[in-house]
Amino acid sequence: MSVSDSIAITGRESVTTLFSSFGLALDAHHDARDRVIKASRDITAASKKIIFALQRMKYADTEVQRGDLNTKQIKLPPKIESDIAGLGRKIKDAFGSVKDDLQGAGAWRYQRQISGAMQEYIEALLFREYLMERRILSHEEVQTLIGDEFLVTYTDYILGLFDTTGELMRFAITNLSDLTSSRGVQVSPIANQICQLLRTLRTGFSGMRVNSSSHLSSTEFARKLNTLHSSVDKVERAVYSLVVRGSELPEGWAPGDDDNDQI
Repeated sequence: MSVSDSIAITGRESVTTLFSSFGLALDAHHDARDRVIKASRDITAASKKIIFALQRMKYADTEVQRGDLNTKQIKLPPKIESDIAGLGRKIKDAFGSVKDDLQGAGAWRYQRQISGAMQEYIEALLFREYLMERRILSHEEVQTLIGDEFLVTYTDYILGLFDTTGELMRFAITNLSDLTSSRGVQVSPIANQICQLLRTLRTGFSGMRVNSSSHLSSTEFARKLNTLHSSVDKVERAVYSLVVRGSELPEGWAPGDDDNDQI
């Protein structure tokens, strides 16, 4: 064999080895991507179930007086608390299954695949915390709850917060009336508080100036901002309608006193 033939064979072997390494790297990438997509679906499904469980509650039946403050919070019914705890474990397991894939450069490489699930889980965390403690978790608190080993972008946090406003709107509408008031039909404290919160968020987001190169200038951001405005309008109209109708009822009226009266 001539020297030139030997060099040619060596060159082909080097190229073959190089492309084989490329193939292995691509296979590893696709496997990791598939794992992240599967985990994302599991996290999304479990997060939605947590939100549905919270929405099933009747707030007036779960109120408890706080000992340190003159405010009320809720105590989750045992069944719902158990369901949420089980779903939380499923979410933790799903995140754990892709922990290695979402480290380092992978945190950004697969961010698009995990983003939707991250937003849904953030929505569940924010919604539950507001109902329990009447406050909105900060980005830093959400990062701690999910785990510092996972990337929680400000984009996902803000879009998750937008989604939370829709759930708060639905909860306020469902729990609009305070039928326990001695003054007749009144707007419930939780509906009033949610209405004020949504107004505050609307004012804050309306004043934002988003750089055109920012991820937050996406169509999704604009769409969810419009949804926030719609949520505020729905709660305001519902509260206004109940206040007006309540003022027209006779003093001392209670639900069921006269079902034949037309209001």
